[in-house]
Amino acid sequence: MAVQARQDNSTRPLILSENSLVKNGTVMDLNAQRTGPLLYGTLLAKVVGGDNLWTPWVDVTAVDGGAVPRGIYLGDDISLADFAAAQGMIEDCPILVGDATVNEALVVCDQDILTLESIIGAATVWAVSGRLALKSAANIYCELTVAISEHEN
Repeated sequence: MAVQARQDNSTRPLILSENSLVKNGTVMDLNAQRTGPLLYGTLLAKVVGGDNLWTPWVDVTAVDGGAVPRGIYLGDDISLADFAAAQGMIEDCPILVGDATVNEALVVCDQDILTLESIIGAATVWAVSGRLALKSAANIYCELTVAISEHEN
């Protein structure tokens, strides 16, 4: 008698590629309107003003580097209390900075302020979506995936 085995593949990884570049950096909270934690998988922009300073990608008009997504936060969720206790700067955070394919369903746009289709530099020659900027700036590609467990025979 044949036996049908079912494997649960409900835990889908964020990073889909084998070789990716992850570095630690300092995450700054520049969003005074923040109402919730910074989540795992949040798109980050690298800002000028110091070594390895990152902020959630929430403003396509920023002139400090914050307008362009360049990485993805990979650490535990950071609560409002944690940001307050650290005066808005959390050090030693793991950040995916390049050379990766990621599961688009797990990529988070901070507080749903922007989407991967938000346009950066809309009134310039270099008008691109957040998705294209992430590819260009960090070689990070977002792909839609399907869990095998969603398909039964």
